[in-house]
Amino acid sequence: MPEDIDNLEVKEDHQAPVWARSDAFSEKPSGSPEAGVFSLYGFLDVKGNELRAESASELCDKVGTSKHSLDLVWGPDAEYLVAPEELVELRPKLWERRSKWARNDIYNGRQICIVFGLMALYSLYNAYRVTGDVLVSLQNPTVGVIGILMLIFGLVPLYNGWKVLRKGKPASEEDWQVEVAESRFDSWLSKQNTPVTSALVVVMIIVGVAQLYLERSTNWTGNGAGQSVLKAGLFKNEFGSVGSEWWRFLTGPLLHGNVLHWVMNAAAIRYLGKRVESLARWPHVIIVMVFSAGVAGYFTFKMVDSPSVGASGGIMGLLGFLLVFELLHKKLVPKPTRRRLIAGVVVTALMGVLGFHFIDNAAHLGGLVAGMVYAGAIFPPSKSPHRPRIMKQDRLIAVLAGAVIVLGLGIVLVKLFG
Repeated sequence: MPEDIDNLEVKEDHQAPVWARSDAFSEKPSGSPEAGVFSLYGFLDVKGNELRAESASELCDKVGTSKHSLDLVWGPDAEYLVAPEELVELRPKLWERRSKWARNDIYNGRQICIVFGLMALYSLYNAYRVTGDVLVSLQNPTVGVIGILMLIFGLVPLYNGWKVLRKGKPASEEDWQVEVAESRFDSWLSKQNTPVTSALVVVMIIVGVAQLYLERSTNWTGNGAGQSVLKAGLFKNEFGSVGSEWWRFLTGPLLHGNVLHWVMNAAAIRYLGKRVESLARWPHVIIVMVFSAGVAGYFTFKMVDSPSVGASGGIMGLLGFLLVFELLHKKLVPKPTRRRLIAGVVVTALMGVLGFHFIDNAAHLGGLVAGMVYAGAIFPPSKSPHRPRIMKQDRLIAVLAGAVIVLGLGIVLVKLFG
């Protein structure tokens, strides 16, 4: 009879999403009392530091004094590491820390908004003194950049802190289980090995270093367009008149306008690519990036006259892909984490409004639509909590898409230094 129960438990465990299984994380640290390393409780923070405790109260005290976010914890009843929210004794301390950090986010967000708001007003005033026109002054790139920075570093943290406090402490076990699922998913995702995404980031680093060396500046567009943009960006007027420079559709997405542009896109690829590679498998990272970048290039070529550079079209494709893919696989991803993707679309749209004078919204739209269409066309709705398998045709198409990226990288380096 006990054997039947164990088998049932194992079967139910493997019917859960991979991040929700009992063995989703490594075994908890072991030791012996004689060696002085044995402990009933403990936790790992996001920096990888390991702290041990002999009791739940000691664990709470150490968590309270830790300056870093918690990653995983362990207790006497679990064989494997678990999410912090799974230890009932730890929940009051978790809420105390979370509410404290939320208040800090609100305070810091307000301060940053005040500073950037004053900077924006000053820049707007200077632009108005030169132009004498309010509408023209609002199109000043400096005003737009300051507005975007205020959004990212001020308004978003402020809103997130407000949302935490407004939601309040989880009131029931059901509410805590929602927190458990979100925490386990985030920890599981952070630990996934995603070599394809890493390779894409390496490509970005190579091209970014090349632009930095060529331009000798953190601004790679200069007065309208820098050397790298002129040599390998999607320079539409020239492309339209010459007609033979098709390769600019391959090189434009690999270049960026400045270091800030590059850093933001590298961070976005690292997160979104990792999420796609972990959930939908590696071939679709490459395929979506190339397909979405191509559609984004077509959109911007038809709708925008100024030169275009940046991986944003492919990145928006990854975002659009995840929006549809995770909607079609609802049991695979916790609902709160899916909502973050919608927040990403909203923030990107707001950035597009603030920086409409220099942000290629047509490319963003084209990439987003391409990613959504691809996910809807390739993946049928599924009630399974399991990740899809890799098909042979996916591998083949991914290899071809990877060859396109390598070709684009080669052309970029030849055009920049040839």
